[in-house]
Amino acid sequence: MSILVIGANGGVGQHLVQQLKENSVDFTAGVRKEEQIADLQNKDVKATLIDVEKNSIEELANQMKDFEQVVFSVGSGGSTGADQTIIVDLDGAVKAVEASKQAGVDHFVMVSTWDSRREAFDTSEAAKIKPYSIAKHFADVHLRNSGLTHTIVHPGMLTDEAGSGKIDVDLYFDEIKDVSRENIASVLFEIVTNEENRGKELQILDGSTDVGEAVKNFKNK
Repeated sequence: MSILVIGANGGVGQHLVQQLKENSVDFTAGVRKEEQIADLQNKDVKATLIDVEKNSIEELANQMKDFEQVVFSVGSGGSTGADQTIIVDLDGAVKAVEASKQAGVDHFVMVSTWDSRREAFDTSEAAKIKPYSIAKHFADVHLRNSGLTHTIVHPGMLTDEAGSGKIDVDLYFDEIKDVSRENIASVLFEIVTNEENRGKELQILDGSTDVGEAVKNFKNK
């Protein structure tokens, strides 16, 4: 079970890398900087240089050819402009999806935004980050139409609190609330290590049900 984690040095990605390593899962951490490669290798983690902004679809496909699953946990960050959001969160995601198709990847996991529906663009939360919401909307649409087996995770308001290991899951909640990055990483772990969790689209909040049970029992309506 070979997994490529793109965005392994991000807030969620770092937690996922740690969980995969602790459970001896076969994976490679994809990062953008040489110094990040060295740091991960010093921790006995396989790592590769991958940049969805600069690499072509063909270059990305060549890097993905030996992987069964790809996790896309990449974001341009809140301090960048709308142009970078389009380049990374939209075009970078689309390139990763197309590369996965070329490489014969079995399963693509997208870490999206809380609500990427078009009608959500003008809600109070999405309006604050409208370029990001638009980018994630079209990236998710592209993935859904790609023909790839895929799973899309929609986190609530991300925090750096320690993961409780307990969450609430639904297709669409009425209200956004907090979720720890560590809990989202635990959701991703359950998705990539259990084939029956593939093909779902789910919003995640901190909650009251064990992560494994919540993800396994959730069925899209």
